[in-house]
Amino acid sequence: MDERSRRKMLDILRVLGEAERPLGGTRIAQALALAGTDMSQRTIRYYLGLTDREGLTASDGRRGRHLTPRGRQEMENAYVVDKVGFVAARVDALTYSMNFRLRQAKGEVVVNLSTVEAGRMAEAAGVMREVFAAGLSMGRRLAIGRPGSKLGRLIVGPEEFAVATICSVSVNGVLLAEGIPTTNRFGGLLQLIAGRPARFTQIINYDGTTLDPLEIFIKGQMTSVLAAARTGEGVIGASFREIPAPAAALARRLGGRMERSGLGGILLVGRPGQPLLEIPVSPGRVGIVVAGGLNPLAAVEEAGIKTGNRAMGTLIPFEQLRTYDEALGEFA
Repeated sequence: MDERSRRKMLDILRVLGEAERPLGGTRIAQALALAGTDMSQRTIRYYLGLTDREGLTASDGRRGRHLTPRGRQEMENAYVVDKVGFVAARVDALTYSMNFRLRQAKGEVVVNLSTVEAGRMAEAAGVMREVFAAGLSMGRRLAIGRPGSKLGRLIVGPEEFAVATICSVSVNGVLLAEGIPTTNRFGGLLQLIAGRPARFTQIINYDGTTLDPLEIFIKGQMTSVLAAARTGEGVIGASFREIPAPAAALARRLGGRMERSGLGGILLVGRPGQPLLEIPVSPGRVGIVVAGGLNPLAAVEEAGIKTGNRAMGTLIPFEQLRTYDEALGEFA
């Protein structure tokens, strides 16, 4: 298959991968058109025949095709250079898709989706409770998916539990709803000394990576969230954003409201044009430090319990999230 044909095939796989249900040729063509790619239904059928034969897609009859695990792996591994900046683009897309209303504490928020081995869920729940209680999580709410259930767009396996934690991108959505545009600088490791943010020790720019920074830090065993929760000394996941300087006062007020609603997340708001935690800020801008939503799962990984994590997994109604005491208390 030549390069041009392979890219067309991958465009189709990408549409199927982003869908939550099987799609037929008409729906695939519409989705491609929205992304700026013009492809006829006849051409789509031709490539779907190829992907079926290669085991990348499977037919659901008249409902259309869905992506197989092999197809998902192919989509994730192909043309890695094209995916540089994907994380930054996904942050923006999810920010604009949020419809959360802070005053009513209703509407969809962005969540991370994680999995934990079923036999160790009780142990993992105890670890996560420590992180939530120490205020090192993104808010105080989460959702648990039991084996065989569905959580967001994730089908939970028979031997695992799923955990949905609030993603720090939700802060962007709340600020945007109040007219505050956000510039995403980087995700990093934030050192805590005596329980207070001291400095970033590692950073990864969003527009220069194909993976979420905290996913990388967790699998690289570079965090010490559990120690930070227990002693106030350690390294946690956090991210750095900038907003216009005139919006600083409003951002601080919104941070307080988010905290009271259980959404939480904003650790620090800086001063106009001044460095924040040794990070320089552009003139006329203010720095913001936001807690990493995957910090509870980072602590679980540190405790020797394997996790699977997908940052910015999907959108979930905030009303479906429960307080951590309620959700995790079931496993005590």
